[in-house]
Amino acid sequence: MKKSKVGIIGATGYVGVELLNLLEHQSDIEVSFLSSSSSIGETLYEKIKPFSNIKNQEFFPADLAIEEDLDYVFFATQHNFSMDIVPSLLRKKIKVIDLSADFRFSDPNLWLQAYEDQHRAPELLKKSVYGLPELERDKIKNADLVAVPGCYPTASILGIIPVLNHIEKNSQIILDVKSGISGAGRQMVENGMSDEIQDNFKAYSPDFHRHQTEILHFLEKQLGASPEIIFTPHLIPIFRGEYVTCYLKIKDKEENFQEIYENFYQKEKFVRVLSKGTVPEIKKVQHTNFCDISVFKKENILTVHVAIDNLLKGAASQAIQCLNLMSGVSEDSGLNLL
Repeated sequence: MKKSKVGIIGATGYVGVELLNLLEHQSDIEVSFLSSSSSIGETLYEKIKPFSNIKNQEFFPADLAIEEDLDYVFFATQHNFSMDIVPSLLRKKIKVIDLSADFRFSDPNLWLQAYEDQHRAPELLKKSVYGLPELERDKIKNADLVAVPGCYPTASILGIIPVLNHIEKNSQIILDVKSGISGAGRQMVENGMSDEIQDNFKAYSPDFHRHQTEILHFLEKQLGASPEIIFTPHLIPIFRGEYVTCYLKIKDKEENFQEIYENFYQKEKFVRVLSKGTVPEIKKVQHTNFCDISVFKKENILTVHVAIDNLLKGAASQAIQCLNLMSGVSEDSGLNLL
Protein backbone atom coordinates (compact mmCIF):
# COMPACT_ATOMS: atom_id res chain seq x y z
CA MET A 1 0.00 0.00 0.00
CA LYS A 2 1.30 3.42 -0.93
CA LYS A 3 1.73 5.59 2.13
CA SER A 4 0.15 9.04 2.32
CA LYS A 5 2.69 11.79 2.93
CA VAL A 6 1.76 14.13 5.76
CA GLY A 7 3.09 17.42 7.07
CA ILE A 8 2.54 18.97 10.50
CA ILE A 9 2.82 22.72 10.99
CA GLY A 10 3.12 23.64 14.66
CA ALA A 11 4.65 20.27 15.47
CA THR A 12 6.28 21.15 18.81
CA GLY A 13 3.19 22.49 20.57
CA TYR A 14 1.12 20.25 22.83
CA VAL A 15 -1.30 19.33 20.04
CA GLY A 16 1.49 18.89 17.48
CA VAL A 17 3.26 16.39 19.73
CA GLU A 18 -0.01 14.51 20.27
CA LEU A 19 -0.40 14.30 16.48
CA LEU A 20 3.10 12.86 16.17
CA ASN A 21 2.40 10.28 18.87
CA LEU A 22 -0.76 9.19 17.05
CA LEU A 23 0.75 9.14 13.56
CA GLU A 24 3.57 6.97 14.90
CA HIS A 25 1.02 4.12 14.88
CA GLN A 26 -0.47 4.81 11.44
CA SER A 27 1.06 2.24 9.08
CA ASP A 28 -0.42 3.98 6.02
CA ILE A 29 1.12 7.38 6.85
CA GLU A 30 4.59 8.82 6.33
CA VAL A 31 5.34 12.03 8.25
CA SER A 32 7.59 13.79 5.78
CA PHE A 33 7.41 17.52 6.62
CA LEU A 34 7.58 19.27 9.99
CA SER A 35 7.44 22.94 10.87
CA SER A 36 7.76 24.83 14.12
CA SER A 37 8.46 28.55 14.16
CA SER A 38 10.45 28.24 17.38
CA SER A 39 12.58 25.30 16.21
CA ILE A 40 13.69 26.03 12.65
CA GLY A 41 16.88 24.12 11.91
CA GLU A 42 16.58 21.80 14.89
CA THR A 43 15.70 18.14 14.45
CA LEU A 44 12.70 16.17 15.64
CA TYR A 45 14.66 13.74 17.80
CA GLU A 46 16.62 16.42 19.64
CA LYS A 47 13.65 18.71 20.13
CA ILE A 48 10.97 16.18 21.12
CA LYS A 49 12.10 12.51 21.27
CA PRO A 50 13.12 9.62 19.00
CA PHE A 51 10.27 7.81 17.27
CA SER A 52 10.24 4.26 15.96
CA ASN A 53 8.26 4.86 12.76
CA ILE A 54 8.77 8.58 12.13
CA LYS A 55 12.16 9.46 10.70
CA ASN A 56 14.36 12.13 12.20
CA GLN A 57 14.07 15.35 10.21
CA GLU A 58 14.58 19.08 10.45
CA PHE A 59 11.91 21.65 11.21
CA PHE A 60 11.40 24.03 8.29
CA PRO A 61 9.47 27.28 7.81
CA ALA A 62 5.76 26.62 7.28
CA ASP A 63 5.49 28.11 3.80
CA LEU A 64 7.96 25.54 2.45
CA ALA A 65 5.22 22.92 2.77
CA ILE A 66 3.89 24.26 -0.52
CA GLU A 67 7.01 22.97 -2.28
CA GLU A 68 6.77 19.46 -0.84
CA ASP A 69 5.13 16.36 -2.31
CA LEU A 70 2.44 15.99 0.36
CA ASP A 71 -1.04 14.51 0.50
CA TYR A 72 -2.19 16.13 3.75
CA VAL A 73 -1.08 18.97 5.99
CA PHE A 74 -2.14 19.46 9.61
CA PHE A 75 -2.08 22.95 11.12
CA ALA A 76 -1.65 22.81 14.90
CA THR A 77 -1.15 26.56 15.09
CA GLN A 78 -2.65 29.65 16.65
CA HIS A 79 -5.45 31.42 14.80
CA ASN A 80 -4.70 33.97 12.07
CA PHE A 81 -1.86 31.93 10.58
CA SER A 82 -3.03 29.07 8.39
CA MET A 83 -5.24 31.25 6.17
CA ASP A 84 -2.12 32.66 4.48
CA ILE A 85 -0.83 29.22 3.45
CA VAL A 86 -3.90 27.05 2.97
CA PRO A 87 -4.99 28.53 -0.40
CA SER A 88 -1.65 27.61 -1.99
CA LEU A 89 -1.75 24.11 -0.52
CA LEU A 90 -5.24 23.51 -1.90
CA ARG A 91 -4.18 24.72 -5.35
CA LYS A 92 -1.52 22.00 -5.26
CA LYS A 93 -4.21 19.42 -4.40
CA ILE A 94 -2.84 19.00 -0.87
CA LYS A 95 -5.68 18.40 1.57
CA VAL A 96 -5.70 20.38 4.81
CA ILE A 97 -6.80 19.48 8.33
CA ASP A 98 -6.71 22.72 10.30
CA LEU A 99 -6.90 22.56 14.09
CA SER A 100 -6.81 26.34 14.38
CA ALA A 101 -9.92 28.53 14.19
CA ASP A 102 -9.16 30.01 10.77
CA PHE A 103 -11.80 28.10 8.79
CA ARG A 104 -14.44 27.19 11.39
CA PHE A 105 -16.87 29.94 10.37
CA SER A 106 -18.70 30.05 7.05
CA ASP A 107 -19.23 33.82 7.42
CA PRO A 108 -16.24 36.21 7.41
CA ASN A 109 -18.23 38.68 9.51
CA LEU A 110 -18.35 36.13 12.32
CA TRP A 111 -14.59 35.72 12.07
CA LEU A 112 -14.23 39.49 12.37
CA GLN A 113 -16.57 39.52 15.38
CA ALA A 114 -14.74 36.73 17.21
CA TYR A 115 -11.13 37.45 16.24
CA GLU A 116 -11.22 41.19 15.53
CA ASP A 117 -9.49 40.94 12.17
CA GLN A 118 -10.41 40.65 8.50
CA HIS A 119 -10.26 37.12 7.13
CA ARG A 120 -7.67 36.88 4.35
CA ALA A 121 -9.10 33.82 2.55
CA PRO A 122 -12.87 34.39 2.77
CA GLU A 123 -13.50 32.50 -0.48
CA LEU A 124 -12.61 29.25 1.32
CA LEU A 125 -14.92 29.63 4.31
CA LYS A 126 -17.98 28.13 2.64
CA LYS A 127 -15.87 25.28 1.24
CA SER A 128 -14.51 24.28 4.62
CA VAL A 129 -16.12 21.33 6.44
CA TYR A 130 -16.53 21.38 10.22
CA GLY A 131 -14.49 18.45 11.50
CA LEU A 132 -16.89 16.89 13.99
CA PRO A 133 -17.10 13.30 12.70
CA GLU A 134 -20.21 12.29 14.65
CA LEU A 135 -22.22 14.99 12.86
CA GLU A 136 -20.38 15.72 9.61
CA ARG A 137 -18.96 12.32 8.70
CA ASP A 138 -20.12 12.19 5.07
CA LYS A 139 -18.97 15.73 4.32
CA ILE A 140 -15.54 15.09 5.87
CA LYS A 141 -15.01 12.05 3.63
CA ASN A 142 -15.13 14.24 0.53
CA ALA A 143 -13.52 17.39 1.94
CA ASP A 144 -10.31 19.09 0.84
CA LEU A 145 -10.32 21.46 3.83
CA VAL A 146 -11.46 20.37 7.28
CA ALA A 147 -11.65 22.74 10.24
CA VAL A 148 -11.39 20.71 13.44
CA PRO A 149 -13.59 22.21 16.19
CA GLY A 150 -12.16 23.72 19.32
CA CYS A 151 -12.21 21.61 22.47
CA TYR A 152 -15.02 23.55 24.15
CA PRO A 153 -17.28 23.42 21.05
CA THR A 154 -16.59 19.69 20.61
CA ALA A 155 -17.77 18.82 24.12
CA SER A 156 -20.60 21.37 24.16
CA ILE A 157 -22.06 20.47 20.77
CA LEU A 158 -21.89 16.71 21.41
CA GLY A 159 -23.73 17.37 24.66
CA ILE A 160 -26.47 19.51 23.11
CA ILE A 161 -27.12 18.17 19.62
CA PRO A 162 -29.21 15.06 20.45
CA VAL A 163 -31.94 17.23 22.00
CA LEU A 164 -31.99 20.21 19.65
CA ASN A 165 -35.56 19.34 18.69
CA HIS A 166 -36.58 19.13 22.34
CA ILE A 167 -35.48 22.58 23.51
CA GLU A 168 -37.04 25.93 22.84
CA LYS A 169 -35.42 27.43 19.76
CA ASN A 170 -34.71 30.81 21.32
CA SER A 171 -34.24 29.72 24.92
CA GLN A 172 -31.12 30.12 27.01
CA ILE A 173 -28.42 27.46 26.90
CA ILE A 174 -26.07 27.72 29.86
CA LEU A 175 -22.63 26.18 29.44
CA ASP A 176 -20.45 25.89 32.53
CA VAL A 177 -17.10 24.76 31.13
CA LYS A 178 -13.81 23.80 32.76
CA SER A 179 -10.45 22.94 31.24
CA GLY A 180 -6.98 21.85 32.23
CA ILE A 181 -4.19 24.32 31.60
CA SER A 182 -2.82 22.61 28.47
CA GLY A 183 -5.67 24.26 26.56
CA ALA A 184 -3.84 27.57 26.92
CA GLY A 185 -0.86 26.26 24.95
CA ARG A 186 2.74 25.40 25.73
CA GLN A 187 4.01 28.97 25.90
CA MET A 188 1.43 30.06 28.48
CA VAL A 189 1.98 26.97 30.63
CA GLU A 190 5.76 27.28 30.54
CA ASN A 191 5.53 30.99 31.37
CA GLY A 192 4.12 30.26 34.81
CA MET A 193 0.49 29.25 34.40
CA SER A 194 1.05 25.88 36.09
CA ASP A 195 2.31 27.63 39.24
CA GLU A 196 -0.52 30.16 39.14
CA ILE A 197 -3.27 27.54 38.99
CA GLN A 198 -1.80 25.05 41.47
CA ASP A 199 -4.35 24.51 44.27
CA ASN A 200 -6.45 27.18 42.57
CA PHE A 201 -9.61 27.50 40.48
CA LYS A 202 -10.92 30.50 38.57
CA ALA A 203 -13.06 31.72 35.71
CA TYR A 204 -11.44 33.48 32.77
CA SER A 205 -12.77 35.55 29.85
CA PRO A 206 -16.11 35.89 31.67
CA ASP A 207 -17.39 38.63 29.35
CA PHE A 208 -16.72 36.92 26.02
CA HIS A 209 -14.94 33.81 24.79
CA ARG A 210 -14.39 33.14 21.09
CA HIS A 211 -15.61 29.57 21.31
CA GLN A 212 -19.02 30.89 22.30
CA THR A 213 -19.40 32.33 18.80
CA GLU A 214 -18.28 29.02 17.28
CA ILE A 215 -20.85 27.02 19.26
CA LEU A 216 -23.66 29.43 18.42
CA HIS A 217 -22.74 29.42 14.73
CA PHE A 218 -22.95 25.63 14.54
CA LEU A 219 -26.21 25.45 16.49
CA GLU A 220 -27.77 28.15 14.30
CA LYS A 221 -26.98 26.10 11.20
CA GLN A 222 -28.44 22.96 12.78
CA LEU A 223 -31.38 24.52 14.62
CA GLY A 224 -32.33 27.34 12.28
CA ALA A 225 -32.63 29.71 15.23
CA SER A 226 -30.47 31.65 17.66
CA PRO A 227 -30.52 30.33 21.23
CA GLU A 228 -28.91 32.59 23.79
CA ILE A 229 -25.61 31.03 24.87
CA ILE A 230 -24.35 31.83 28.35
CA PHE A 231 -20.80 30.50 28.36
CA THR A 232 -18.36 30.73 31.25
CA PRO A 233 -14.95 29.01 31.03
CA HIS A 234 -12.82 28.08 34.03
CA LEU A 235 -9.29 26.83 34.57
CA ILE A 236 -8.88 23.84 36.85
CA PRO A 237 -5.58 22.67 38.41
CA ILE A 238 -4.89 19.73 36.11
CA PHE A 239 -2.85 19.52 32.93
CA ARG A 240 -5.29 17.85 30.52
CA GLY A 241 -9.01 17.21 30.42
CA GLU A 242 -12.21 19.15 29.99
CA TYR A 243 -15.63 19.10 31.63
CA VAL A 244 -18.75 20.81 30.31
CA THR A 245 -22.10 21.04 32.10
CA CYS A 246 -25.00 22.08 29.83
CA TYR A 247 -28.28 23.41 31.25
CA LEU A 248 -31.14 23.14 28.75
CA LYS A 249 -34.80 24.13 29.04
CA ILE A 250 -36.84 21.35 27.49
CA LYS A 251 -40.31 21.48 25.93
CA ASP A 252 -41.61 18.08 27.09
CA LYS A 253 -40.43 16.92 30.49
CA GLU A 254 -42.11 13.52 30.01
CA GLU A 255 -39.60 12.44 27.35
CA ASN A 256 -37.07 9.71 28.18
CA PHE A 257 -33.90 11.69 27.58
CA GLN A 258 -31.58 8.90 28.65
CA GLU A 259 -33.01 6.83 25.82
CA ILE A 260 -32.79 9.73 23.36
CA TYR A 261 -29.06 10.10 23.99
CA GLU A 262 -28.41 6.36 23.91
CA ASN A 263 -30.23 6.01 20.58
CA PHE A 264 -28.53 9.05 19.06
CA TYR A 265 -25.02 7.78 19.81
CA GLN A 266 -25.60 4.03 19.69
CA LYS A 267 -23.42 3.57 16.58
CA GLU A 268 -20.66 5.94 17.69
CA LYS A 269 -17.57 4.17 18.96
CA PHE A 270 -16.07 7.23 20.64
CA VAL A 271 -19.12 8.69 22.37
CA ARG A 272 -20.17 6.84 25.51
CA VAL A 273 -23.55 7.65 27.04
CA LEU A 274 -23.15 6.56 30.64
CA SER A 275 -25.75 4.59 32.54
CA LYS A 276 -28.46 6.53 34.35
CA GLY A 277 -27.24 8.15 37.55
CA THR A 278 -23.55 8.00 36.55
CA VAL A 279 -21.46 11.11 35.90
CA PRO A 280 -18.41 11.46 33.63
CA GLU A 281 -14.97 11.77 35.17
CA ILE A 282 -12.02 13.49 33.54
CA LYS A 283 -9.58 10.77 34.59
CA LYS A 284 -11.62 8.20 32.65
CA VAL A 285 -11.27 10.08 29.34
CA GLN A 286 -7.69 11.35 29.70
CA HIS A 287 -5.36 9.94 27.03
CA THR A 288 -8.36 8.66 25.02
CA ASN A 289 -10.54 9.76 22.12
CA PHE A 290 -13.71 9.15 24.14
CA CYS A 291 -16.42 11.64 24.94
CA ASP A 292 -18.40 10.58 28.03
CA ILE A 293 -21.92 11.97 28.50
CA SER A 294 -24.51 11.71 31.24
CA VAL A 295 -28.04 13.12 31.38
CA PHE A 296 -30.15 14.27 34.33
CA LYS A 297 -33.65 15.79 34.29
CA LYS A 298 -35.38 17.84 36.96
CA GLU A 299 -38.78 19.23 35.98
CA ASN A 300 -38.19 21.07 32.68
CA ILE A 301 -34.40 21.46 33.04
CA LEU A 302 -32.09 18.93 31.42
CA THR A 303 -28.54 18.86 32.77
CA VAL A 304 -25.98 17.23 30.51
CA HIS A 305 -22.43 16.49 31.72
CA VAL A 306 -19.67 15.93 29.17
CA ALA A 307 -15.99 15.00 29.64
CA ILE A 308 -13.23 14.78 27.03
CA ASP A 309 -9.46 15.01 26.79
CA ASN A 310 -8.96 18.51 25.39
CA LEU A 311 -5.71 17.58 23.61
CA LEU A 312 -7.16 14.44 21.99
CA LYS A 313 -10.92 14.34 21.33
CA GLY A 314 -10.77 18.12 21.61
CA ALA A 315 -7.93 18.36 19.10
CA ALA A 316 -5.40 15.78 17.87
CA SER A 317 -7.26 12.46 17.90
CA GLN A 318 -10.36 14.09 16.44
CA ALA A 319 -8.11 15.38 13.64
CA ILE A 320 -6.90 11.81 13.08
CA GLN A 321 -10.54 10.68 12.90
CA CYS A 322 -10.97 13.23 10.11
CA LEU A 323 -7.80 12.06 8.34
CA ASN A 324 -9.03 8.47 8.45
CA LEU A 325 -12.36 9.46 6.93
CA MET A 326 -10.68 11.52 4.20
CA SER A 327 -8.23 8.76 3.30
CA GLY A 328 -10.79 5.96 3.31
CA VAL A 329 -9.32 3.79 6.08
CA SER A 330 -11.19 2.63 9.17
CA GLU A 331 -12.25 5.66 11.23
CA ASP A 332 -10.63 4.28 14.38
CA SER A 333 -7.30 3.48 12.72
CA GLY A 334 -4.49 4.48 15.07
CA LEU A 335 -7.03 5.46 17.74
CA ASN A 336 -7.93 2.01 19.00
CA LEU A 337 -4.63 1.90 20.87
CA LEU A 338 -5.56 4.85 23.08
